[in-house]
Amino acid sequence: MAELWKSFLASVDKLYELKQFKSLKELLGALEPADVAEILAGKTPSERAFLFRLLQKDQAVEVFEFMEGVTREELLAHFTDSEVASIIEQMSDDDRTALFDELPAKTVNKLLSHLSPKERKLANALLNYPPDSVGHIMTPEFIELKEGMDASQAIDRIRASAGKKETIYTSFVLGSDRRLRGAVHLEDLILADPRALMTAIMDRTPVFVRTSDDREEAVLTMSRYDLQALPVVDSEDKMVGILTFDDIIDVIQEETTEDFERMAGIRPVEREYLHAGVFTLARKRLSWLLICIVTQLFSTLVLQRYSFALESVVALAFFIPMLIGTGGNSGTQASTLVVRGLTLGEILDSDIGRVIRKETISGLILGGLLAVLASLRAWSMGAGPMVALTVAISIVGVVLMGNLVGALLPFAAKKCGTDPAIMAGPLITTVVDILGLLLYFEVARWALGLV
Repeated sequence: MAELWKSFLASVDKLYELKQFKSLKELLGALEPADVAEILAGKTPSERAFLFRLLQKDQAVEVFEFMEGVTREELLAHFTDSEVASIIEQMSDDDRTALFDELPAKTVNKLLSHLSPKERKLANALLNYPPDSVGHIMTPEFIELKEGMDASQAIDRIRASAGKKETIYTSFVLGSDRRLRGAVHLEDLILADPRALMTAIMDRTPVFVRTSDDREEAVLTMSRYDLQALPVVDSEDKMVGILTFDDIIDVIQEETTEDFERMAGIRPVEREYLHAGVFTLARKRLSWLLICIVTQLFSTLVLQRYSFALESVVALAFFIPMLIGTGGNSGTQASTLVVRGLTLGEILDSDIGRVIRKETISGLILGGLLAVLASLRAWSMGAGPMVALTVAISIVGVVLMGNLVGALLPFAAKKCGTDPAIMAGPLITTVVDILGLLLYFEVARWALGLV
């Protein structure tokens, strides 16, 4: 597959150099929109704009929807107003909203002015919902059926409007008040008696979400019930749109990226890495580094407080890196598992007791195994039996401590209404470092009789 892809790229480059644009147009027309978008992303802005103009109108809109970030912005900059209007008008509502989210407000206002009154109204309605809400990412285009229709009429309705809708595999039955009455799958319509009414075919208790719900809740709902399309209702229970699997995949990708960044102590970066400025990347990473360096001052105070122990038994210093490294790693591991469970709804607030028990037992098991290896290492270095004992006890304690801190901080974050992922990574490592050093030196003072 990789060789075939290289062959396509080489063919595109060769046809472009030879100015065989008719053949180039045919080649691009035979490719999937996602593949064409990837090809264009690797070109210079001027070459990208030229190749884009070779595409058929329907394909061009799909290719544009697959493009992202700066690549799409640069392409817009090379378009005339009429070209922009044509593409923006034909885009699906949810993809157009995603595009507007990436652009400066001034540019969005200009693009909105190119839309027809109907599309401008829809675009403004979606943009007015909070960015993380279901309403912001839904599409208002769905198959709407009436309760009095039979299967034959429903299929005719789908056939007549399918070209303008997001999906045809699930249709929704609405009452005269536009409230959701049921959902019906295309397969059920095809297999049903043509005279069977919607009320006999439809699912009368369809799962739905509200426009004000958080989009992460919609992800969990769609995953739990294995839905192809999820209906969206407003505050008056009137159906206003749907979410489809491609919308959910986009949310999963964005939320996963955001969680990874936060767990690493990075504020979310909106642009792609290679297109983000150096100062932007530095600014996004600076805040947590400042917090960590300030909190690490407590580690310095701990070392200063127990300097007498290091002066009395120099060998104690040899095991500090191993101790704090082990504690930080165990805390990060525990927090990763808990954050994932909280995000996916596998762990609830009421499960905190079970989580503490699990992490306590696993901490003792892991700590015990690591303590054996650490004490053998201390013994082999000639540190003496009491130092080896100190290291062993401290390892068990710091792993247990890391597990509990890593498990409990995400719960604390959620309780405060903050993303649990924020409490992972650097913060947990710093907290466990400080507590681990305190434990280590207190154990040393007890085991070695230091004063």
